[in-house]
Amino acid sequence: MYSKAAWGNQHKENQSTTEEFILLGMSDQPQLELLLFVLLFIGYMMTLLGNVTIIVVSRLDPRLHTPMYFFLSNLSFLDICYTTSVGPQMLVNFLSARKAISWGGCVAQLYISLGLGSTECLLLAVMAYDRYAAVCQPLRYVTIISHHRCLLMAASSWLGGLVNSLAQTVLTIQLPRCGRNHIDHIFCELPALLKLVCADTSIIENQHEGNQSTTEEFILLGVSDQPQLELLLFVLILISYMMTLLGNITIIVISRLDPRLHTPMYFFLSNLSFLDICYTTSLGPQMLVNFLSTHKSISWGGCVAQLYISLGLGATECLLLAVMALDRYAAICQPLRYMTIMSHRLCLLMAASSWFGGLVNSLAQTVLTMQLPRCGRNHIDHIFCEVPALLTLACTDTSFNEAELFSVSVMLLVVPVSLILISYGYIGAAVMRIRSSEGRHKAFSTCTSHLAVVSLFYGPAIYMYLQPPSKGQGKIASLFYTMFTPMLNPLIYTLRNKEVHGALRRLLRRKPGLTGWS
Repeated sequence: MYSKAAWGNQHKENQSTTEEFILLGMSDQPQLELLLFVLLFIGYMMTLLGNVTIIVVSRLDPRLHTPMYFFLSNLSFLDICYTTSVGPQMLVNFLSARKAISWGGCVAQLYISLGLGSTECLLLAVMAYDRYAAVCQPLRYVTIISHHRCLLMAASSWLGGLVNSLAQTVLTIQLPRCGRNHIDHIFCELPALLKLVCADTSIIENQHEGNQSTTEEFILLGVSDQPQLELLLFVLILISYMMTLLGNITIIVISRLDPRLHTPMYFFLSNLSFLDICYTTSLGPQMLVNFLSTHKSISWGGCVAQLYISLGLGATECLLLAVMALDRYAAICQPLRYMTIMSHRLCLLMAASSWFGGLVNSLAQTVLTMQLPRCGRNHIDHIFCEVPALLTLACTDTSFNEAELFSVSVMLLVVPVSLILISYGYIGAAVMRIRSSEGRHKAFSTCTSHLAVVSLFYGPAIYMYLQPPSKGQGKIASLFYTMFTPMLNPLIYTLRNKEVHGALRRLLRRKPGLTGWS
């Protein structure tokens, strides 16, 4: 098993000394290089010409605005990007005496080509389903393969391919190579890069067992150094968890059942409520069990799942709160154009982007964190599995992970907070121009509630993530953005909200209907 210094050296060799890779390609058969250059050049030109033609024709001819040509256009665009990610580099190297690619270029090529290749695998299956529906269900074809479903299937193919590629790329590039940089291939591809790994099989197996097999569970130390707090925290978390479930379920139900609340604001609020229910459920029950247990443990798989889900939902909330600030800005600063700006499609897009960004970030962070060697250490000085606490278990240099975590935290915490403050600066100026005191009061009431959520959520999160990880850091602070803020969201948004009060009264008096906004 490697020592901390050894792993630190390998980490530096992987990125610092390996500034470039040498692609050996067909250097053992140089007579083939010119032939391959000509074939690939012709293939690449025909790929560009043919696929660009398909995209242009499918776009310009209204008779080709069908699901089949929609998917075909996606495939054509994908193939253009796919060949462009590897073709030009191959052509240059076939004519060059020094067949090199930079470290960053190799990582980018691996991620893009692997992601697009995976996407094509999924997209071809989607196109087969489209042909099945067209031939076997001709009368119901337009209903089955609707525009909305086409977009969903295409987006799912791209998402699945790129997420898979992200995981594969991170796992591959993090492996130790001990300065080896000669790739026996014509471009950066997964199997060829795996051959550069310098750790022998027994070492890899021991490390794998040290991280997963022997570490069958983690011990969550929590506040075991202050046992008098455990019962108090148990009661507080139990109450907050119950109130979180009750309050957020209530918001979802009334937002769904009352047609007057079918607006962008309550669409995002329903997303936030659903997110908070999932967020607290990923952490709360485990905390409650451990606070009353003498053996405060969580399985390895449970820790990975908890880390991925809680981190993904937390990152999603960071983005969603910024989106809600934009919604409030549009409502107050552009009231006449509000429903045009915040269309149903844009609301769906912004909500989906928030979820997608949060979950993709979580996947990368979870893979990077759980792949670190821990040399059998399994005592987490925290109340749940969180990245900063897990980094302290690593028996290797974690400077790269800490720098990466800091950079991502700035993007997910500092940038959204800055955008929120800027938007509320404009909102404040617009509110002061409202002549009606009742209108000013309503606007300030809505915005004050949002800012209260922002402060309670972002403040402790910034404290937790924008400083180097250390043992025992921020245990109580983490409870604010994981357990207490989700409990307060329904209270803050509804306590002085006449629309919600009215919706509750109407819900109790009559049967609600279902509509949507355009």
